[in-house]
Amino acid sequence: MFSRTSRVVVASVAGLLCTTYLLLPGHASIVGPGSQQPFVLTESQAVKRVAVIGAGAAGSSAAYYLNEYADKHDFKVNITVYERNNYVGGRTTTVHAYDDPEEPVELGGSIFVQVNKNMFEAAKLFNLPIADYAGGSADGADQLGIWDGKEFVVVISGGGWWETIKMIWRYGLSPLRTQNLVKETVGNFLKMYEAPVFPWKSLTTTAYELDLLPATTNSGLEFLKSNNINPPFTTELIQASTRVNYGSNLDHIHGLETMVAMSTDGAMAIAGGNWRIFDKMVQTSKAGVLLETKVTSVERVTDKHTWTVNALKLDGEESHRLEDEYDEVIIATPWQFSDITSKSIPAPEEIKYVDLHVTLFASPYRLSPKYFNTDKDLVPDMILTTLPKGFDVHSASVGPTKFWSVNILRTLERKLENGVKRREYLYKIFSPEPWADEQIYEMMGLPKDSKNVLSWSHRKLWQAYPVEEPRSSFQEAQLDFGVWYTAGMESFISCMETMSLSGKNVAANIVEGWVSARRSEEVPGQHDKPL
Repeated sequence: MFSRTSRVVVASVAGLLCTTYLLLPGHASIVGPGSQQPFVLTESQAVKRVAVIGAGAAGSSAAYYLNEYADKHDFKVNITVYERNNYVGGRTTTVHAYDDPEEPVELGGSIFVQVNKNMFEAAKLFNLPIADYAGGSADGADQLGIWDGKEFVVVISGGGWWETIKMIWRYGLSPLRTQNLVKETVGNFLKMYEAPVFPWKSLTTTAYELDLLPATTNSGLEFLKSNNINPPFTTELIQASTRVNYGSNLDHIHGLETMVAMSTDGAMAIAGGNWRIFDKMVQTSKAGVLLETKVTSVERVTDKHTWTVNALKLDGEESHRLEDEYDEVIIATPWQFSDITSKSIPAPEEIKYVDLHVTLFASPYRLSPKYFNTDKDLVPDMILTTLPKGFDVHSASVGPTKFWSVNILRTLERKLENGVKRREYLYKIFSPEPWADEQIYEMMGLPKDSKNVLSWSHRKLWQAYPVEEPRSSFQEAQLDFGVWYTAGMESFISCMETMSLSGKNVAANIVEGWVSARRSEEVPGQHDKPL
C-alpha cells in the first residue's frame, strides 16, 4: 500500500463492480571542533531520553505518540530525532512541477484512505486541508484501462448501470467475493489498533491470533483461489492493482498485501503533500530534530542500561561528530539502508526491496492510441498493466508492457515566455527500470529525436516497498533491552499508515515498560492509566 494516485481509480472500480479507501533544536553534544554548543540538560536526571533514528512515517509517529503516552503517564521525556535527509517524511515527499511551489506533485506515498486511522485522525487533529483528488484530463477519456502489452483487456468508464452490467457479465461473482474477503481480512487487521491486541509484543504471534497467517503464508493467487475468486478478475483487475501498488504479480505477493491493494475506499491526500502529517507529528512531539545527520553507530554503555548514539552532522562540505546517551533507541529506518554499525545489537533480517522508478513529466501531448494498439481517439487517463494470456502466471517479470502504470495526474496551465497560457498534462510512470525520454516520445507516437516535447520532468528511484512474498514469521520490534525496530512491519503490510502504526506500537511498548518499572517501585495503582 505504497499509496498513490492510481489507487483512486481502483477505488472507483471497486465501487462500480461491488456497489460498495519545524525544525526544533537538537540536544546531542558535539565532539570536536565546531561552532555549535553542547545542550545542557536542565531537567532532573529522571527525564527519559529517547533517540529516534529516521523521520519518516514510523519515526515521526514514534516521536509523536511517545510524547503523548509519556505525558499521559506523567513521565518527562526528551526526544531527539536523527534524519540523514534534509526533510521530514521519508518516502512521502513532493517536488514542484516547473519548479513552481504552487504545483506540488507527490513523488512518494500519494494517498491514504479513511480506514487509515492514524493518518486520517492526524489530518483532522492538525487541521490539514484535504486535496481535491478528482484528477484526470477532462478530455472525455476519464477511464481506467488495463493493458497487457498487446491490447486493453478491459476499459472501465466512470460508472453507471451499463458499466456495472458489463463487469458482472465479465467477472461474475468474483468482485463481490473480493469485497467480502477484503472486508473480513482488513477487519481482522484493524483489531491491532485496539486493546487487548494493542500494543502487541510479537507481530508473528499477533498475526496468528488474528487469523491473518492464511493470508500471509499464501500468494495472492493462492489465497484468492482458496476463496473461490478466480481469473480473469484475479489476473486482470486484482493483478493490475498489486502491480501498480507493489510492483508485484499475484504469485509474488502474499494474500494480506493483496487485500490491502484492493482496500481503497475513500482515497484522499493532504494539499501540499502527505509529508505535512509527519512534519506536524514531529513538531507536536517537541522533539529535537537533527536533519542531515547520519547515525553511524549505536552501542551499549558498559555496566548501564543505556545506549550511546554516534552520528555525523553534515555542515556544507564539513561534518561534525555527535555523541549522546539515551535510555531508549528507536531505529525507524530499514537496517540495511541505515549504515549503522553495532557490536551490541543483533542485526535484524535484511529485507529485499523492490526498485521502483518514478518518472514525472509535463507535456502538451497525449499518449498515442497507436502505441497501445487501439483504434480509439484517446487512450484512458489511467493505464494499469497485467500479463498477457499465455504468459507464465508464476512470473515475477513486468512482462511485455515494460512498465507498471502510466497516468495523467491532472492538467496544468503553463505560462509561456510570451505570456500565453498553454494546457499541459502532468504524467506519472511507474516502472522497474529507468524510463528514458525516448520511450516517452514513443508512447506519444513522436520521433525519438523530437524537441520540446517535455516541458518539465523529474525522476526518482525508490526502494519503495519490500518484495512481499509469502511468509509465516516477521521480524520482532524489540532488538534488545532499550532498542527498538519498526521496519519488521514492512514484510507484513507496507504503507504510510502501517509504518505509522509500527511507530505507535513501539512508543506504547516503551511507555508500558516504564509504567511497569515504576509500579514495581511505588504504591500499586498510584499512576495507573490505560494507554
